[in-house]
Amino acid sequence: MDPISRRHRDPIFDAIPTPILLLDTDLVIKAVNRAYEDTVGLSADDVLLMQVFDAFPDNPEDPHADGVANLSASLDKVLTRRRPHDMLVQRYDVVDRRTGTWVSRVWQPTNSPVMDGDRVIGVVHQVQDITPVGEDLYRALTGYRDVVASTSAAGDGAHGQALAEHLHAVATRIRQHQALVEEVLHLRRALTSRATIDQAKGMIMADRRCSADEAFHVLRKLSSETNVRVVDVALALVYQAQGGGADLAVERS
Repeated sequence: MDPISRRHRDPIFDAIPTPILLLDTDLVIKAVNRAYEDTVGLSADDVLLMQVFDAFPDNPEDPHADGVANLSASLDKVLTRRRPHDMLVQRYDVVDRRTGTWVSRVWQPTNSPVMDGDRVIGVVHQVQDITPVGEDLYRALTGYRDVVASTSAAGDGAHGQALAEHLHAVATRIRQHQALVEEVLHLRRALTSRATIDQAKGMIMADRRCSADEAFHVLRKLSSETNVRVVDVALALVYQAQGGGADLAVERS
């Protein structure tokens, strides 16, 4: 088995939190880590040993799709120049395997050569999903990417080196921004969950004439008995009170 293929289902490779594909020099997918499966929403068995553009074609419903062309150009640079290439930002839609529909996604991809001595034997393709950063930022970053791509001196001489360094700096800022976006989303979900639980507790307190602690005990008891998260139990109670869904009895124990 070749060195790249051995990484598939390697426990260390699978533990890497960054979504990664390992490609050979023919751009055939030889390894997929768990983070990539989770991010793209597929099983490695769906794409393993497929040519990457057969596994991930352009969205046929988007006449302006340029994911295949831009990724192909980046991979070619990595194979010929034998150094990493930051794509900065790329719209590259994926298929929802459950529904068969195309889902809009925006990525920050980086491609790096896999070396065996002086020989390139493959490419590491890593991605960060930056879809939450929004359409306006995507358009701005895409414009910047196109300016860099159209500069013939990029990668050659002092001017090209300056552009490459600036590109790397912007890519780093995007990663930092993505971390902030994810933190805000987690916080928003946490605050929403807390508000829902507090609303449900208030309903139980009014109904049972009990304390906040006793109301929360009722929620936890329902959660345990139904094997449903406390926040989802709370959401069901609020939804019921607003006239939706089936009854969810709150026993007076």
